[in-house]
Amino acid sequence: MKKILFVSTSTTLGGAEKTLYTLATLLDPSRFQVAGAVSLKPKGHYARLLESAGMKADSLEVKKTAGIADLQKLALLIHKKRPDLVHAFMYQAMQLCRAVRRLGYAEFRLISSPRVNLRTRSDWTLTFDGWLRKADDLLIAESEASRKYLVEKMGYAEGKVSRIYNGVDIAGWPISKAERERRRRELDVGPGEMLIGSAGRLDAQKGHVFLLEAVAKIRASYPVKCVLLGDGPLKAELAKIAFSLGLEGAVYFAGEQAEIPSWLSAFDVYAQPSLWEGLPNALLEAMALGLPVVATRVDGIPEVVRDGVSGLLCEPKSSQGLVVPLQDLVSDEGLRRRLGEGAKQVVLENFKLADMIANYEAAYTRVLGE
Repeated sequence: MKKILFVSTSTTLGGAEKTLYTLATLLDPSRFQVAGAVSLKPKGHYARLLESAGMKADSLEVKKTAGIADLQKLALLIHKKRPDLVHAFMYQAMQLCRAVRRLGYAEFRLISSPRVNLRTRSDWTLTFDGWLRKADDLLIAESEASRKYLVEKMGYAEGKVSRIYNGVDIAGWPISKAERERRRRELDVGPGEMLIGSAGRLDAQKGHVFLLEAVAKIRASYPVKCVLLGDGPLKAELAKIAFSLGLEGAVYFAGEQAEIPSWLSAFDVYAQPSLWEGLPNALLEAMALGLPVVATRVDGIPEVVRDGVSGLLCEPKSSQGLVVPLQDLVSDEGLRRRLGEGAKQVVLENFKLADMIANYEAAYTRVLGE
């Protein structure tokens, strides 16, 4: 049986972190032994869930950017745990694991999952990445667009980059009417009002400012409200923008939420206004519940949102681009129902959790040379 250690930059509520938790808890125990998880940053939601499931979760307690001392701490942990394979998630965790291997501090196979964040790195860090990437046995991208970016734009060898789609564990679930009523009461959404929602970290990548501007424009004609699930560095700024747009009482900042399906059940329309994106879990979960979605035509999103079939696509960085499809959905119940059914079908056919687990197990087996 092969021993696997997971290393992540963080274990807070997020897509990569959720994938780590899912793999750690659902891998075939007859084939793989999970040696635990290491978070560079202080333990978050998923680290605590792993511990409650009886798994070991360690933290390097990195506050901002990892340094030499953190590299040494991680090297010591890996040396003690002696995993056959390390799976690293997100930029800082990847680079530390790569450095541990390149410097010969421990022997192990390495799989890296960079997610989308390599696209925003400085020239210096990309040069650093070019030196350390030789430590990888395999990179796993979450969308075909991300895989192509790594190969065509960053020069990774095509044979060392694979694509594994995220899987959704709520595919086929019905929306809970009880949870819908409860959440809408919490948000003070009246029976004649439409609720547009979005989930994701509150930073520039997610494009929330364009969604707020679009909601302000739509409210001139339709009774809509908006809720944003998530936290991040732009929360205060977005709250000021909402106030300046006259959205006081019409936009709710609900913060990080662990029970995402419960909140999604309250939405009438899901919006994903990202400026760039791999393939967000929250979007897949919204579609799995049968919500009609409006999303920007960037990176991996068109791989799941088929315009006019499983949702509506628009251009990024444009509030007016969001207004048209959002207004179409708000005003047309039949369109909402049709696109919601299309969204659910796409997820059921292409983004099953069991398929994701099987694909990762196959990748681990291939890298381990079994």
